[in-house]
Amino acid sequence: MILKKNDTIITVIVAAVFATLLIWWIADDHYPSEIIARIPGMDNRPKIEPRADSVIIGEFFDTLNNFDELVPGNWPRFRGTYFDNICHDTISMAESWDSAGPPLVWKVTLGEGYAGPAVFNGRVYVMDYNERRKADMLRCFSLKSGTELWRRWYYVDIKRNHGYSRTIPAVTEKYLVSIGPRSHVMCLDPLTGDLRWTIDMEKEYGIPGKSKGRITPDFYSGQCPLIDNDVAVLAPGGKALMIGVDCETGKILWKTPNPDTLRMSHCSIMPMILHGRKMYVYNAVGGVCGVSAEGEDIGKLLWQTTKWSPATVAASPLLLENNEIAVFGSYGAGGARIKINFNGSEYSASVIESHKAMEGISSDQQTPVILGDHIWSIMPENAGPLKKQLVCYHKSDLRLTVWTSGKDNRYGRGLGPYIVKGDKMFLLDDDANLYFFKIDGPSATLLSRYKPIDGIEAWGPMAIAGNFLIMRDARNLLCLFIGKNS
Repeated sequence: MILKKNDTIITVIVAAVFATLLIWWIADDHYPSEIIARIPGMDNRPKIEPRADSVIIGEFFDTLNNFDELVPGNWPRFRGTYFDNICHDTISMAESWDSAGPPLVWKVTLGEGYAGPAVFNGRVYVMDYNERRKADMLRCFSLKSGTELWRRWYYVDIKRNHGYSRTIPAVTEKYLVSIGPRSHVMCLDPLTGDLRWTIDMEKEYGIPGKSKGRITPDFYSGQCPLIDNDVAVLAPGGKALMIGVDCETGKILWKTPNPDTLRMSHCSIMPMILHGRKMYVYNAVGGVCGVSAEGEDIGKLLWQTTKWSPATVAASPLLLENNEIAVFGSYGAGGARIKINFNGSEYSASVIESHKAMEGISSDQQTPVILGDHIWSIMPENAGPLKKQLVCYHKSDLRLTVWTSGKDNRYGRGLGPYIVKGDKMFLLDDDANLYFFKIDGPSATLLSRYKPIDGIEAWGPMAIAGNFLIMRDARNLLCLFIGKNS
């Protein structure tokens, strides 16, 4: 009887402890990083009226930790300083590592998504979505240690659709601009996180009742913002094909008309020089366009073609040569070469070659990289014999392969990112296997392969900043040391 009584007491105690832990777990917020101070409402932000849909962009600000140490290296936006996905800094990189690969400096847990990092002045900025809070967040970390410094966030209810966040912020000395999953734009001070202004592109530029007036594309926003001469350049589609916003005041400086009601795609705006003139080139859903990026007619639509219009596009346009650009479509759409013409007074665009994924260079998700006269890409699953291979093409011929990794060397589903520094390339497959190549003209040699994390859906673009390579899978952000000195 005594044993039975003791067993009953122990059972009651265990049950009580379990219930207490369960209540604590449910009540508490276990999102990574200890919150030191949370200031809801109008903290560090201009006065803003509540919106009818209850989304108050940037409403909350959490101060978490003090900045620890400034280390060199910047990756200020999507595809880096020169929009080419190449690291151009002069900091030396190690040539090899032991079997474990580049040392892990820090790792943080994120909400599910594929948003890549921007890096500036020792700080790492990444978009994130907290599923438990139902909150879109812009988070700031120390590049040196991975310590979270602050986060700016707001409530917005988003249903999972192959992840959540997908965009990369743009940052300069004075401004930090982000686009959330539902096309909500924030402009902040990059050091303090103070909010300057916001734009709800869904609300401001959507055309009610028209399918082509819808702003946010399927799988949520994938467009990364551009800051050019202190102007945020965005492509909402709908009521305006493109807009320029003064980063200091939030004032709309110019709007590009959208006569064909092109829609926002997952592509980002790429500045290019065509016929000696700077333009913002954008591959929208429904067509490709070029908008004046300079002079008195900045924001003017200079040319447009609807002859190339895949249903889904993610890879951004590339500048080739002879005033030609390359564009890419997803799900087997392949690619095309578009010639930009100028007769002395007017511009026009003509599709001079197009091909399906099985017929020439293609990319479902990542934007290919140009090195010299050659274009590098990972071919998609529906590219026939070349599927999932690393491939090289000459800029003059988008159909004829110059080099391939071969049928025995395929990389996940062909959706992972790759990045270049010097004559080396890092490539990440879907399972977060990290491959290290040496590039020699039109060919590549695999030097080593590593497994920094047992990951899934490692699709977010990587960044190289100084001695560090920053990569992610669907749930984790990692910083690896790739410098020569440990």
